[in-house]
Amino acid sequence: MATGIGTLPYSDPAFAVDLVLSRLGEMPYWPQLPNLGPQEDMNLQYAPALKPLVTPDYERGGLIAFGGLSREEALAGFFERLLGEDLESFALTKDSAAGFFTFLEKVGAAAPDAFPWVKGHVTGPLTLAASVPGPDGKALLYDDEVAEALARGLGVAAAAQIKQLEPLGRRIMIFLDEPFLSGYGSAFTPVSREKVLGLLGAAMEELRARATAVIGIHCCGNMDWGLLADAGADVINLDSAGFGQHLLLYPAKVRELMERGGAVAWGAVPTVEFRGDETARGLWRGLRGLLEELEAKGLPRELLASQALVTPACGMGSLEADKAKAILELTAGVSELARQEYA
Repeated sequence: MATGIGTLPYSDPAFAVDLVLSRLGEMPYWPQLPNLGPQEDMNLQYAPALKPLVTPDYERGGLIAFGGLSREEALAGFFERLLGEDLESFALTKDSAAGFFTFLEKVGAAAPDAFPWVKGHVTGPLTLAASVPGPDGKALLYDDEVAEALARGLGVAAAAQIKQLEPLGRRIMIFLDEPFLSGYGSAFTPVSREKVLGLLGAAMEELRARATAVIGIHCCGNMDWGLLADAGADVINLDSAGFGQHLLLYPAKVRELMERGGAVAWGAVPTVEFRGDETARGLWRGLRGLLEELEAKGLPRELLASQALVTPACGMGSLEADKAKAILELTAGVSELARQEYA
């Protein structure tokens, strides 16, 4: 199936959702629309779920740690919410997620057999925690206690989103979006394997305790794909147009993922590197080459074909409108060609 990632570059929620529904008919996703304002930023969008650990600064487009409270007061206030409040206080709101509520309305009005799946997404804990400086100037990611609290809050936010999607009566997939992990292993992102697994695990633990959905992790750059396969998600999503060869270094991990029922979401359509002369057939040829190499490494063709999705490489909020439309069309086209050949 084909689905999408994160952002689109439109200011009209109805237009954006209609475009998604018309191109990605089996697993549409709700679009973040950052052109509507900073409240739609992937980090600021989840500030209400994480209060009082962070508060939004809409003028500067970022998050502020602890909102005038001491660290201890902020942690106490957050865990009081986490343990004592219902999911509604962690849910998306209309003033910060226009695409989400338009998506609910339009899918809800469609025929019951339309759109068998829907996909949601939440900012991943490492990406959000890395974006917020603490009082000492260091990112909250490096404050272990606060970083874990943020991860748990985002897991609850994901569960709340699933509860908002459930009345649609469709199967649900939800991604933790982790662009921060594109730099994992470099000198610029000094974070341990244990910390990555711990924070992703904390978010998924909270999610699974409160809701049921297929969980994916999206990373749009290169990283240790074995680590991501070990994180415990059901789906790993990579920019296979740019970094697919790197996944081939981990055939045993890909096999383990698939043998436990997981899948790879192949970001087969470039976004930042999109030129405009790509064709669905050419992009499918590139993806097919990756699948054939994994098959040569011992992965069964049936697993590779049946436990796979096709996506754009990343979100498209910074692209021109016509490019985003073309990328969605190509994503659908690659999916169709893959199904024809691997039927």
